[in-house]
Amino acid sequence: MKRLVYLLKNISLLLFILQVSTSCQEQDLATTMNPLIDKYVEVWNNGNLDELDAITSEKFELRMTPDFEPKIGRNLLKDEIRNTRKGFPDFKVNEDKRLFVGDSAVVIHWMITGTNTGRSTMPPTGNKVNVPGFSVIFFADNLITGEWIAFSDLAWVSQLGFTITPPEFNEK
Repeated sequence: MKRLVYLLKNISLLLFILQVSTSCQEQDLATTMNPLIDKYVEVWNNGNLDELDAITSEKFELRMTPDFEPKIGRNLLKDEIRNTRKGFPDFKVNEDKRLFVGDSAVVIHWMITGTNTGRSTMPPTGNKVNVPGFSVIFFADNLITGEWIAFSDLAWVSQLGFTITPPEFNEK
């Protein structure tokens, strides 16, 4: 019986140490990556594209709503941010939640805001957008290696003043 109690105490102690060390690793990861992620979000907000050279991989992979087709390369990321900020000069990512997933990704829930006053892939509407969404940001070797961005295209285009016309169905 004493042996069983001794064994259970040791197992409990080992589980406690494992829990604490895992928690410390997550804190260390957050301590290391949060400044890079903060800087990355700041680039979306201020358009300071040169700052991406120090914090992102050259082979950065960007995937976005609606098709999630990969855009690979830091320069394509810069083009995407430049184009977004051209159409929405006051574009801002307002982050409200951040959750680290394992040791290679973080999920960020955000609200994007901006006023469509510039010409980008479409003519300016003058309308404001306020659209929720989330990003999964990937990292390795203290660099951000990619981002998957998802939000409601319907909310986006509706707030810009566009309408979607459903197809007509012929009743038989």
